[in-house]
Amino acid sequence: MIQKLVFHAVLLAVLAAPFAPACAQTTPVRVATMPVTNFSQLVVARDKGFFAEEKLDVTWTIVAQGALAVEAVYGGSAEFGGGAVLEPMIARGNGLDVMLVVPTSRINTAPPDNSALLVRKDAPINNARDLSGKTISVGLINSINYVHMLEWLQMKGVDPKTVTFLELPFPQHADALFQKRLDAVWAVEPFLSLMTRTGNVRVLAFPYLDTNPGMDVTAFVAKGSWIKANPDVARRFKRAIDKASNLLITASKEERDSWIAKFSGLKPELVSSMSLPVFTNEFHPATLRRNLEIAVKNKVVKPFDVETMIWKP
Repeated sequence: MIQKLVFHAVLLAVLAAPFAPACAQTTPVRVATMPVTNFSQLVVARDKGFFAEEKLDVTWTIVAQGALAVEAVYGGSAEFGGGAVLEPMIARGNGLDVMLVVPTSRINTAPPDNSALLVRKDAPINNARDLSGKTISVGLINSINYVHMLEWLQMKGVDPKTVTFLELPFPQHADALFQKRLDAVWAVEPFLSLMTRTGNVRVLAFPYLDTNPGMDVTAFVAKGSWIKANPDVARRFKRAIDKASNLLITASKEERDSWIAKFSGLKPELVSSMSLPVFTNEFHPATLRRNLEIAVKNKVVKPFDVETMIWKP
């Protein structure tokens, strides 16, 4: 009789408790990211259960340029933004509360690289000096590619003022180049491989290998005030992405290619021939400082201590 009374008491207590489904403990996280191979960690972390282990419900939307990812974070439509490292540095230098949270990739130290300056196969352009008087696109004006293109031209003895820059998103580069509206484009993967496979383009240069080889090139960023209010969520997101990076670093080429294909939507046989970024889970501050020096030199941002914007959990 006593056992029955205890059982009924426990049952009534359970029934009286407010209903809380398991998913209520999962934290939603929104990410705005560029559609480039450097952010394949997202699909790895989702499908390997790394986000689930951290009780995160992560969804992402694609933006054409890294600056738009910074805008999404700062405007509150995303908790994290995935893009190149320079745009958030420019934002930080101009007083915006943006932090570098999780690195995702670096530039190679020797060719080939996973981005390249392309020209049409039959174009009479064989070196940097031949770009004088030409029209090119490197993405957005004041983007990381734009700033490094200015530096690369100067390193090669070319006045950047003699080159016309057309602001155009990466997915539109191929049509503009083939239609002869542009003379050269700085293409990134997967667009680089898609263009080279046509047989109608050739690589003129790998500019990053001249300006800042081995540099941190992409990362996830977040608003500083959001991190202060949600440090645990930020740590959980970082742990999941770091696990995904480690998997991509240590995986066989076949497995890594399969993840890249899944994130990019490209066929595995195309991915197998691509030049992939160097995946990483550690920032390399010296290369970030070099990035800032180039940006300051070209007057797109004022100098500041770049390590103040690297989040240290």
